[in-house]
Amino acid sequence: MPSLLKAYPAVLLTVVAMALGTAPILAVASGARPSGISQLGAFSASLAAFLLVAMENGWAGVRDLMRRALIWRVGWFWWAFALFFPIFPAVASLYLYHALGGPYPDWSHLKPIWQVIPMILILTLLAGFGEEFGWRGFALPRLKRKHTALGASLVIGVCWGMWHIPLFLAPGTVQSQWLQDGGWLTAVGGYTLFCIAWSVQYTWVFNNTRGSVLVAAVMHGAGNAWFGGYIDVYRGHFEGILVFAAVMAAISLLIVVTSGAERLSSHDDTINQGD
Repeated sequence: MPSLLKAYPAVLLTVVAMALGTAPILAVASGARPSGISQLGAFSASLAAFLLVAMENGWAGVRDLMRRALIWRVGWFWWAFALFFPIFPAVASLYLYHALGGPYPDWSHLKPIWQVIPMILILTLLAGFGEEFGWRGFALPRLKRKHTALGASLVIGVCWGMWHIPLFLAPGTVQSQWLQDGGWLTAVGGYTLFCIAWSVQYTWVFNNTRGSVLVAAVMHGAGNAWFGGYIDVYRGHFEGILVFAAVMAAISLLIVVTSGAERLSSHDDTINQGD
């Protein structure tokens, strides 16, 4: 196990996380547990990270991983990016989809803007802290020992996309609806492209915030709140999801061009952290 962990940290994390996350989904699907239990799967990536870190470095490793959630002095720009930047690709993708033949974006259904605040808080606790100790806190620093920042981002993006596959099989999820709309290749492929693109943006933020899991968790919660909860880039049109993934990919390409594939940062001081 230690040798596998050093050689394939993201793959091993994904396997353990998928096993932990699929269990509650299967329990709900079989009728053995109420539907709310499936939400426990949201914590599987971070839980897997803590299990693997404990096996690798014991309690000291667990403490080091937990400390990443205490890094908050990172500058106002990174907090603003984490909290508000998701608005721009979400809105841009809706208008681009309209330009390509989709419906004109209807904003009349939007709730009062303040209602996004509890959405961000809840999703930061569930999706943010439920995943980011795993993908960014655990996997990213380890992958960067052998790969460029871009390479590490791509590996995590693919693994992150694969981790979501059980949701495509779970009735009632938005992913299962996408599967019906687009089929396996387009639905999973399009969503994985989004995960890869967002992973690059996460690495850029992570490397510029001294490896802060806290900022990554807030970025995750805010992104889910704006993308899916408040603005809603899907709106019943699967093609809109593909346009959104393409917009995110274009933004990530711009970050790579301006920041450099090697580091994705002006000062990457997290390369050797997480040992």
